[in-house]
Amino acid sequence: MRRIVLLLLSALLLAVSAVTPVRATDNATAVHYRWKDASGVVHFSDTIPASALAGGYDVVNNDGRVVRHIARELTPAERKAAAAEAAREAAAKREARQQSLEDTQMLSAYPTEKDLQQSQQAQLQQIQTDIATLETNLRSQEGTLTDLLAHAADLEHSGKPIPPVVNERIAEQRKNVNQERSALVQRHTDLAQAQTKFAVQLQRYRALRAKYRDNDPP
Repeated sequence: MRRIVLLLLSALLLAVSAVTPVRATDNATAVHYRWKDASGVVHFSDTIPASALAGGYDVVNNDGRVVRHIARELTPAERKAAAAEAAREAAAKREARQQSLEDTQMLSAYPTEKDLQQSQQAQLQQIQTDIATLETNLRSQEGTLTDLLAHAADLEHSGKPIPPVVNERIAEQRKNVNQERSALVQRHTDLAQAQTKFAVQLQRYRALRAKYRDNDPP
């Protein structure tokens, strides 16, 4: 009887050792796919057809759990839109980093609002000084041109030919006048832009100071 029991136990151990590897193999992770066709019918397979790529599919394990989801392929228009959106997000991040850097530099350079306003006023005064200088130069250039034109008119009235050198000087002087006028217009534009920029800068400075007031030294 005892011998029979031992034989049965030995047979049982052999059976267990033979079955266990098979079970481990059955439970090993395998790749399966699940997708829907154009009619909405769900399919499972060990291979994925090319037609499933357009609609997306799931990678599932032996238990039917989704291991990974593969999104559908984007259309050319969608890829273009996605690239444009990514570019906008990247630009926004760069702008935010630049703004943060400028904020830090501004707070470091101007400990108080008065310091900032004094710097802004000095820059505005420089532009205004440039404008005054250009206006003086323009009046001088215009005066010279007027004299040259008057001289040419006198020659014509007297019946004398206008020498080529006079015409050359008139052409050159017209060029100088136009350059002075363009420079004057540009400096007026610079002044208006600076005033707008400084107003925004001052508003930004005040907002930052209000935000970090608790961190300022007493």
